[in-house]
Amino acid sequence: MEKRNDYKRYFKMTPKIYYRVLQTEGKLLNEMSNYYDGFVLEAHILEQFPKSLISFAITSEKPFFIDPTGKLSIPDSEKIVEKKWFKKILEAYKISEYFREEGILIEALRKNLARFAKATINYQRKTIKQKSGGVALFGISGDLEPEIILSPYFLITDLTSDIYQLNLKLLKKSLKYKGENKLYATICIEKHLLFSRKIEKVISDFTIKGVDGYCVWIANFREAEEDHVTLEKFVDFLKKLSNTGKPVINLFGGAFSVFLGKLGLLDKVVHGIGYGEYRDPYVSATGFAPMRYYLPGIFSFVPISVAQELISELPELECKCKFCKEAKNIKPELLKKHYIASRWKEKQKSFKDLFNDLQKVIRRLEQKNLFEPYWNNLRHLKNWEKVL
Repeated sequence: MEKRNDYKRYFKMTPKIYYRVLQTEGKLLNEMSNYYDGFVLEAHILEQFPKSLISFAITSEKPFFIDPTGKLSIPDSEKIVEKKWFKKILEAYKISEYFREEGILIEALRKNLARFAKATINYQRKTIKQKSGGVALFGISGDLEPEIILSPYFLITDLTSDIYQLNLKLLKKSLKYKGENKLYATICIEKHLLFSRKIEKVISDFTIKGVDGYCVWIANFREAEEDHVTLEKFVDFLKKLSNTGKPVINLFGGAFSVFLGKLGLLDKVVHGIGYGEYRDPYVSATGFAPMRYYLPGIFSFVPISVAQELISELPELECKCKFCKEAKNIKPELLKKHYIASRWKEKQKSFKDLFNDLQKVIRRLEQKNLFEPYWNNLRHLKNWEKVL
């Protein structure tokens, strides 16, 4: 695998930071508008909370795009089939009759892919304007068109499966309806496929004339928990994908993806505020993310108690951002602002400086013999150093 020295020409590059927006986060993101580049709306949340998300979208001056079928990608639809938003999306995409509790009726859907592709693209292209309800009357204006359009997609578990072929056909159908929009092919695969000998075929299959870029979702890929071999496979996959000359977006990434963006492998890194650096399509969210502290010195979240212990052992890990300085007690909003500011600071640094920070903290943790007692919270550092 090529190491960082082969990427010297990319050392001044940096990825754009995009946030997935929950219905309660518009005000916070507007307050932190200088700390990120754009945002992503998920169709299922947009259908549940249209007023709050539309209000944010029309007042924000940031570019955005819509993730159209992320929640439809799950193999078992039984968990969501009774949800009101699920029914609304199926109706909007004109595929209500092709879903059952046991999953997708592939044969029936295959016969109507053009209708599905067209409806999904129209949803992304027009839904914000349609749902905004004449906001121009109130002096609100702005570009309500998404920055890019995503091809509809389903989770690929097997490269020889009907679902794999379905994704390819959906992409080809989508190209017919892209118009003047930029269309990104969405590659949503299970993690084990990174080890497949056929993974290069995925790239060649999805490299179709008219595709303007790629969105990648490696299911349940956890940057801070994967071993170095899996991380290397991920980097190798992105390297080959970026060699197509098209921009690549990681739909669920974190600090490791920021490093990779600085090596020219990612154009954008997407995540939520304090969550969403990975997503397991087999698990349904049951509530808000637990309170954790993003410890910038180790590029990762840890329980608040662990953060306090590590800072006590290694005082230079203490964050000096204004939000941490102003915090008299721990509040969820301050934790979110701290996280947003920390990620933005990572973006501002060069790869060289960020990698030096990584190596420096590893040496200090070794000197203090902290790896063994906190191995589960720190192991990613050595894996990242080995891979980067």
